Amino acid sequence: MTDRTIKTLTGAKPQPGSGILHPFPTPELPAVDPFVFLDTGTPRNLGADEIYVGPHAHRGVQPVSLLFSGRIEHRDSLGNERTVVSGGMQWLVSGSGALHEEVLKGDDDGVFHMAQLWINVPAKLKMDPPEHHAVAAEDIPELTSLGQGSVVRLYAGDLEGRSSPAPMPTRVLVAHVAVAVGGRVTVPVPAGWAAAFTVVAGMVASNGRALEGGDTPVFNDDGSTITITSESGGQVLVMCGEPIGEPVAMGGGFVMNTPEEIATAFDDDESGRMGRLTPTR
Repeated sequence: MTDRTIKTLTGAKPQPGSGILHPFPTPELPAVDPFVFLDTGTPRNLGADEIYVGPHAHRGVQPVSLLFSGRIEHRDSLGNERTVVSGGMQWLVSGSGALHEEVLKGDDDGVFHMAQLWINVPAKLKMDPPEHHAVAAEDIPELTSLGQGSVVRLYAGDLEGRSSPAPMPTRVLVAHVAVAVGGRVTVPVPAGWAAAFTVVAGMVASNGRALEGGDTPVFNDDGSTITITSESGGQVLVMCGEPIGEPVAMGGGFVMNTPEEIATAFDDDESGRMGRLTPTR
């Protein structure tokens, strides 16, 4: 097996007040097809506070909430209400359009740590009926075979003979990798797939490059694996996927193929054609 080399390396600094890391889209890194948006952060202590994300609409994309630590209370215009706790995930296959809200809270110790990753879908699926899914922490496969003392939580896709129960319409591999102190993790990547990761806690290294929170290396398609090491311990979100290769237009919570389709999405939202959702806060 040959490790892929780094194609580009970008860094994201914590946003003032919120500590949010926004690796992409940015002018330096517009996307990692099929991934078009990522917000994350290093672990933070919310105590008894909560973060309320009020009702907002999506169309043509899958906004995926990966909860490393904490609690997410979800409601949507499809009638779903679901609570996900540390280690679980929930997402909206937004299709033709739906609204949702989220209340974000810390775990029993007040610690909150998550990522929201938007996964694109092909044009032919963008106007399918919307769906909501959730996977509890105990149903997320954990792998320890890829690095001694390290843990890989498989949120989506297939790895080492294990499969995530997440029914993703786009072919992806999404994993939260906790690299042990002095550890090494090697993740296989199918040929032709895009591959990247973002550091979400601690310090790691790859291809001889030292990486910290918010750093996002994107890899060339010149090998079959990516390797991550850490002297002091660290966590990364690995994102690999089969590129869709279609034009991307984004606006608000909408991801379509043309600006005209984005304008239509805004109109449909304002007209209530994506449904209604009354705020709880």
